[in-house]
Amino acid sequence: MDIESSQIKIDEVGIDSNTPFLALHFSTEDFNLSESKIFMHFNNKKGERFWFKSKEADFNIIGIGYLESINRNQFNADVLEKKKNELFEDIQTIELSDDLKGDIHLFGGMRFDDKKTTDEWTDYKMVEFLLASWQFDLYNNECFIILKKEDLETSHLVEKIYKILKEIEDTDSRFRFPEIVSKHEIYPKAWKELVDETVGVLDDDFEKVVLSRELLIRFEEEVDSNFLINRLKQEPDTFTILYEKGKSTFVSKTPEKLFHLKHNTLSTHAIAGSIRRESDDALNENNKLAFLQDKKNRFEHIVVRDSIVEDLTPYTSSVKYDDTRILENRYIYHLYTPIEAVLNEESNLFDVMMALHPTPAVGGLPKERALEYIKEKEYFTRGLYAAPIGVISRSHEAEFAVSLRSMRITNKSATLYAGAGIVKGSTGESEYEETKTKFRPMLNVLEALE
Repeated sequence: MDIESSQIKIDEVGIDSNTPFLALHFSTEDFNLSESKIFMHFNNKKGERFWFKSKEADFNIIGIGYLESINRNQFNADVLEKKKNELFEDIQTIELSDDLKGDIHLFGGMRFDDKKTTDEWTDYKMVEFLLASWQFDLYNNECFIILKKEDLETSHLVEKIYKILKEIEDTDSRFRFPEIVSKHEIYPKAWKELVDETVGVLDDDFEKVVLSRELLIRFEEEVDSNFLINRLKQEPDTFTILYEKGKSTFVSKTPEKLFHLKHNTLSTHAIAGSIRRESDDALNENNKLAFLQDKKNRFEHIVVRDSIVEDLTPYTSSVKYDDTRILENRYIYHLYTPIEAVLNEESNLFDVMMALHPTPAVGGLPKERALEYIKEKEYFTRGLYAAPIGVISRSHEAEFAVSLRSMRITNKSATLYAGAGIVKGSTGESEYEETKTKFRPMLNVLEALE
């Protein structure tokens, strides 16, 4: 970053009084930055930080300091689209480097449903998208700093930014390992009984419902987000979400994409049906062959795939899908089918979000009946668990993940979430064992010393 020429560019372009925000966009290639260093440097912004890394697309974004928010108590696609466009239009951008590729993003999402929340989820609104003041694009080695123009002093501004970037580069990113004091499964016996009860009410008109449960972990001290970042890097082939808000931190290492939208081309996938991955390679190969033919898992998967296609149809001009294959993660195998669609001119990304969420992989079929059953029978509020979380760019690109394999951290405790798809043929004991496997990714994050 050339301080003098960048400052001259700001002075020459000038500040447009018609917009309330100024964004400075510049390359960070000259600085050795990392997720850990950025979070550690901005430790005074705890509660206003996020990290979103895509499994497939070119997103690896850290946001610091929540400057502006679009939030609603109810989901309304047209209102959200209008507010999103207005906010992006309120930002004047000055590019301080050549050949920049990145863009400004909003980060956020919505809760799983509108079930009245208990105290643990009050930091997260029903629907919220945040504009961060600092946006580090670690994929393109670029950064935006977005400032309110009111009372903004632009003299020596680039010099101040350069100094901060050097401080980040020199930050000691060491962290403390949390000591686990206790682990406690919440109502495991009652949950297995609920599964068996649920199998008894399923029929041709109510094919599937996903039931989830919690695992509570307590620590000797508060969990350091830098510790989480270090551990979350260990499994690259998933989406990574670390979302601080107020006194809460929500974390997800999910394999499931809700959708990726670029211009009018939408990609998504069906993920449903799972088995545990073993340590023996030969055994795994045999298990995978049997898994592809397993009737219960195949049925569960086809139900999810067909439901997604049906949900997309009103908002798209075409939908197609590939053959089903196996998605391999560190601890678990899933059945996986890629799906691609072309969005029609009348629809927007929020229409798609509302149409797809919740997929049968996290809710059930029929969707509305499954949601009502979950609200009535589950003993806790899902909040951000299994909810859509992602990023929206000013250039009409967006990606949202379904936040499975997740946990919520507050003070000295973490609540882990896992669910299983209940269909005819399910048993409480087998689904209980499946959820134990699905707790494993978050347990692996937390059990670094065990």
